[in-house]
Amino acid sequence: MKSADSRDKLNELADYLKAISDPNRLKILTLLSDGERCVCEIHQPLGLPQNLASHHLRALKDIGLVVSRKEGKWVHYSLNVEKILHYTDLYASVLLGSGQ
Repeated sequence: MKSADSRDKLNELADYLKAISDPNRLKILTLLSDGERCVCEIHQPLGLPQNLASHHLRALKDIGLVVSRKEGKWVHYSLNVEKILHYTDLYASVLLGSGQ
């Protein structure tokens, strides 16, 4: 891997891996795999304070794995399946050399 595009892919993959390296974030993604949830339906089952769950959700949202929509005073979170598939393909491309 020598090109600027390859370096960009490596940086993007590193950011993704950093974001999902926290066990609480993986647990959040697992909860969201069952469907949309508000933060109160996320922090309670994980035993996290709401502000910490919100922090993790923001990190997942920043890299695009999670999307949100506001309904009244509630914010509902769900998985961004397209982005998850993108990162899966990127991971394979970088590590296995497919699609280069």
